[in-house]
This record gives sequence, C-alpha cells and structure tokens, in this order.
Amino acid sequence: MPARASASIRSAISGWLAVALLLLSGCAFTTGHVDLGYQPATQATKLATPQSPRVTVAVTDKRPTQVVSQKINGFGMKTADIVSNTDVPGTLKNAFDTELNSRGFIEGAGGNVVSITLDNFENQFSLGFFSGEATATIGMQVTVKRPDGSVAYDKYFTGQSKDWVEIAGEDNAGRQLNAAMQDGVSKIFDDSAFIDSLRKS
Repeated sequence: MPARASASIRSAISGWLAVALLLLSGCAFTTGHVDLGYQPATQATKLATPQSPRVTVAVTDKRPTQVVSQKINGFGMKTADIVSNTDVPGTLKNAFDTELNSRGFIEGAGGNVVSITLDNFENQFSLGFFSGEATATIGMQVTVKRPDGSVAYDKYFTGQSKDWVEIAGEDNAGRQLNAAMQDGVSKIFDDSAFIDSLRKS
C-alpha cells in the first residue's frame, strides 16, 4: 500500500475516533441529573369488580446506591455519577397507583397491600467503535398481602431497556431508565395471577 494512502487511512481513522470520543464523552466530569417519570404503555381495561377490596401500595428501597448511572468517556472509563432529581421509590409507587387506578382498583386502607421491594434500578453504558450502548434494568420483589397478613402473591420481576447511543450522558440514561421501569411494571400487570390476587380479600 502506498505510504500516502496508508497515512490517509490512519488520518481518517484518527478523525473517526476523535468524533466517537467526543460524542460519547459529553460533559463527562460533572454529575448528571435525570428527571424520572412513568408513562403507561397502553390503555388499560377495567378489571376490578365492585366487590374488589381496596388496595394500598408500599415501596421499600433496598438499592445499594442512589446512583442510577455513570457517565463514561471514549475509553470506557467512568467519569461521573448520574443521579435522579425525582424520588425513585415515589416514582415507582406512582407507577403502580396509576396502573391500579386505570384498572378500577380503589386505593385505601383496610384491604390488600401491594408491597414492592426495589433492589436494582440502574443504567449502564458500554463502549462501541462509533457509538455506545445504554442498558437499563430494574429488579423488584412484588408481594400482595391480605388484611390478615397472609401472602396471596409473591414474585420477582425484572424490566429492561436497551438502545444504541451517541452520548453516554444523563438524557440517554433517563430515557432507558424510564423505559425499563415501564417494561417491569407492564410485566407485573400482565400477570393474571397478580390481578386475581387483588380481586380477593
């Protein structure tokens, strides 16, 4: 290969790498902030009956850290934390309240208790050649307890969202985190055993 052509290829590769590093880095060394929120994926059908007991939702946050993601630079090194401006357990509780209400269940004491233990909710960036990948996951134990304390339902759920990104920053992290929460909550409310447990007291 002629020296001039070889030098030209090396220059082009260097340019591409520089662009990739710049895109992935963003404001890499400042703490990122995300505003998390929940949007229902579909229009729900009323499933509660007039005899269905009231429902209370309680969320316990067991995550080992309040950090929801970390920025990385073009070399894959972590450079800064990303945290949530919104209360994560409160956002998750709102998601359950929204879905329960849309299905006709009435919130109130003295009925069934939906207990959610959140033990994982994070986004991770990984490095590609010209772009990166953002993968957000959520993990939670969901338990339904009767007024007498007996357990009517108990199951662990995970949700995930993944996409290619050009910037490993807070906007892309927030988008994937919201989508992962939506995925996890959708799986729970698609479980007929969960809905059946709420219809009875």
